Amino acid sequence: MEEKEGIIARFIQIRKNRNITQIELGNLLGISGSAVAQMERGKTIINEKHIKLICGALRINEEWLRSGTGDMIKKGRTAHDMIMLDIYCSLSLEGKKLVLDYMNYILNNEKKMRGEDIGVEKGDKQNSTPKAG
Repeated sequence: MEEKEGIIARFIQIRKNRNITQIELGNLLGISGSAVAQMERGKTIINEKHIKLICGALRINEEWLRSGTGDMIKKGRTAHDMIMLDIYCSLSLEGKKLVLDYMNYILNNEKKMRGEDIGVEKGDKQNSTPKAG
């Protein structure tokens, strides 16, 4: 029973850590938000399919979800990361600067929404909306 309660607690922790609703997690898993609520209450089993989907989509360490061992977040790059890196590497220096400025702009907005302290990021001297060239 303790193992079941542990995976449920970690399942809830993932959702809260990623700041997503039960409905959003349900959409990710192909189930309803109420089905996610049932899982979080231990009324419905978190099955193999759900474990694989949540770990793949949210970069969660499967061993951590199952047993609590290791880090919650999976290390390394995803295929999506590699595609973005390939595109970035093909840009000119000016294009790379625009991308970095825009990424810093987005990151700072996300930090504001989370209420985090915002420092000026590298390449973002004025913390303003980047201008397209």
